[in-house]
Amino acid sequence: MASFLPCGPCGHERLEKSAEKWCTDCNEGFCIICEKAHKSMKISRDHNFITIEEYRTIENVNVRFECEEHGSKLEMYCKLHEMAICIACFPAKHKGCSDSIIPLAEAAKNAKTSTALADLEHTINNILEHIKECVKARETAAERIVTQEMVIKKMISDTRENINKHLDDLERKLLNELTTTSTSCKSNYSKLQNQLSNIEKKIESLQEQTTQLKRYAPDLHVFLSTHQMNKEVQNEVNVIKEAIRSFKNYNIEIEIHQGITSLLKDVNFFARIKGDESTLSCPFEDSKIDQAQMPVQTRRSVQDTRLQLIKKIAIKQKRKGNVHFRMYNFGEW
Repeated sequence: MASFLPCGPCGHERLEKSAEKWCTDCNEGFCIICEKAHKSMKISRDHNFITIEEYRTIENVNVRFECEEHGSKLEMYCKLHEMAICIACFPAKHKGCSDSIIPLAEAAKNAKTSTALADLEHTINNILEHIKECVKARETAAERIVTQEMVIKKMISDTRENINKHLDDLERKLLNELTTTSTSCKSNYSKLQNQLSNIEKKIESLQEQTTQLKRYAPDLHVFLSTHQMNKEVQNEVNVIKEAIRSFKNYNIEIEIHQGITSLLKDVNFFARIKGDESTLSCPFEDSKIDQAQMPVQTRRSVQDTRLQLIKKIAIKQKRKGNVHFRMYNFGEW
């Protein structure tokens, strides 16, 4: 619900009455009775009235009618400085502008058809259009950032997946190599163990025979068998020595690739996220400086032109008579 707008003259008389019309010249509300009285006075007979509904549409437009410096009512206009001034401004700052000072009402005449208002409207329309373009451009830029974010996330995921796959392949190859090396070492050890086991059985057999000969065989038998067994034992010892010389001890170690150790030690980031910045192009132009209220000229045709006779000139000639010239001035269109 709209707020109460009082009648100015009634309020001056301490009466509360709702305004029905608004005087744009007095910048005050009037009830029906006060409006009639206002229009009946010669000094305010030509004042412009608008409805309260119309006033509501411009109520919040910030227009200063008082001088910011002196607080007095703005009554004059300096064409030289292109600014509205009050009575106190004239002697203070506009002494040398006497020829350029005109009443503010005269300067404001035809304001609705002035180039200043036309330029202001054009500037506002351009600004609104540029704002829409900028908003649309920012929305497009924001969408581009979202797309770039998705692409980068996909790139990170793919890179990580490829690294994992590559590491899995390397791990698989390494484990296969480890299994092959370990199997080979164990196989060689097994061969030696088997050979030693066979020799061990032979030596144990000779040991058993020696014990039995010592207990039950005669000396000649023991003597001869001792020499023979010594040769057998020596042969087996030589076999053992040869086997041991042909076999080696194995130690399995691992050497991590320098790139892997560097990855764990030196690589402290997966990638760098870099945000490039660039200056926005600004389509906005400075608004034109306040101009005098010059009406916008409308196109007129030749048919609307009126000629006004200024002077007739007659030139005398000896033979062919007088020659007459007429000078015309173009009247208003």
